[in-house]
Formats: sequence, structure tokens, C-alpha cells
Amino acid sequence: MKRGWIPLLLALTLLSGCGKRPALAEVLPDELPAIVKAVSLPEPRRLEPISAPAIVTEGRLPAEEYGLVPSIIGTESSHDSDRRRWLDGGRIELAAETENAALYVPTGQRDLETALIHWGTSLAEFDWVIFCGPHIIPPWLVCLDFDNDGEDELIVICHIGTGTGVSIDELHILEKAPDGSLTDFTFPESLWQEQFPALFDTAQIHGRTFAMLGHELVEFEQEGLDLKTASSGLIAQFNQEGWSGLQFQGAFCLNLPGRHSPCYQARTSAQVTYQNGVFTLQDFHLYSYDQ
Repeated sequence: MKRGWIPLLLALTLLSGCGKRPALAEVLPDELPAIVKAVSLPEPRRLEPISAPAIVTEGRLPAEEYGLVPSIIGTESSHDSDRRRWLDGGRIELAAETENAALYVPTGQRDLETALIHWGTSLAEFDWVIFCGPHIIPPWLVCLDFDNDGEDELIVICHIGTGTGVSIDELHILEKAPDGSLTDFTFPESLWQEQFPALFDTAQIHGRTFAMLGHELVEFEQEGLDLKTASSGLIAQFNQEGWSGLQFQGAFCLNLPGRHSPCYQARTSAQVTYQNGVFTLQDFHLYSYDQ
């Protein structure tokens, strides 16, 4: 009988999140059991955008003159099945490219790489992690005016962490100065590892447990979790939305006492914006893994 009132409690809680929520005793019929009147979810939070300055690195001139391999755009080698060829030999190999830019990697390196960016007439090297882990996932490039300042930026996404329960991208936005020099603005880990999880909440009602993000909630069934340990785990992915947008996709995790790896309970997403060297996450959402 008591479990039948749960949908009503959730509806009242979510509908009241936009303003001051009345006490449940004021809106529930007097004949309901007292224990039901006392049950409440935490106050839904209005989520404001979160921001952090980029990690800024100036590109350096190449240490030597490399023989750059030709473009593969429009050739049979541009197919995904042939992407592994950039690991197959030579002093430098083409890792990824877009219409007017390319990323090259000196061979013989696996973790901390020297990435050579060729963008128009500009050449610059950066110390980047290009990939890491058991899977080889090539970087992704796109050139567009991401911050609407009238000048194109080069967006580079490197997949730097793979494995069981691990999928981590690193986002770089490159800007070109009038003299052709390149500056890298890297999305800071603190934004998704610290600031985003600070928005997470949890709640328990009659043995049912919920992950909460603002006004959205997802029920999960795993027992014994420490509800005060909400984190984003080891999931951080960036995907392009349309022609000019980027979406961050992460996770809602909780710890199980005695277990080192996080327990994934829900998926998260947020829109990524960038302006004047500052990254912002906004428009947050929470999803069940069944969705």
C-alpha cells in the first residue's frame, strides 16, 4: 500500500522544483499514513553553468623537418578499416585530418606523444597523449568557428584512456595567431572530475534508491553503495552536435565499500561551450543505461 504513493511523491517533488516547495503535509490528504507524509526527496536544484579556464600551451616549432605523408582524404585509405596504417612505419605518420588541417605523430611512441599539427601554412608541435590503453582509436579533427568570434578554431579530440569501465577523451581547441603560431586550449579535467560531480545528489525512499541531477532522477537497484561518494568515474567523451556544437557525455558513479573501481549507475550529458579561453558545461541531463 505504501509503495503505491511513490509516483505521487515524485510528481509532487518534481513539479515543485521551480519555486519554493510546500511541505508534503500541506499538500497530501490527511488520511495518508504519517510515515508517507514524512517522506521527501532532497530539494531539486536549479543547475547553473559551470566554468573553468583552459590549460594553455603554446605550440613550438618542429624539432626537425619531417617528410609528411600525403593526405588520404578522398582515397580508399580514408576508410575506417585502413586507419591503423598510421602506426605501421616511417618516421612520422598521419593520425587524423580534416579539410585544411592534419595531425601527425612520430612513430615509435605510444603514450606521451609528440603531435605535429599542420594547419594551413602553420606547423607546430605539442606534447599530447594521442591514445592510451588496449584499443587504438585515432584522434578526431574539425575546423570551425566554435566561439563565434569570426575566426576558425581547430578542434582536436584524442582518446587517451580505454579499458573496462574507462573511456576518456581529451579536448583541445587550437587558435591561430596572425603570425601563424598556434596555441592549445585544453579542456581541464577538474571540470568533469570535480565541478560536475558536485551537482550530483542521491535519495532513498522506501528501499528505492535514486540518482539525481537537478530536476532529473534515475532509479537504480544495486545495494550497499555509499551514497555520499557520487563521482563521474572514468568516463569523459566529447561528441559533435550538428555543425558547431559539442556535447560532453559522462557517468554518475557511486563507490561500494571495499571495492576500488567505481560502480556506474547512470549516464550524464552537458553542452560544451568555449569563449576567451574558458570552457563551460551547461544544459545538464541524466539518463538510465536502459535509455
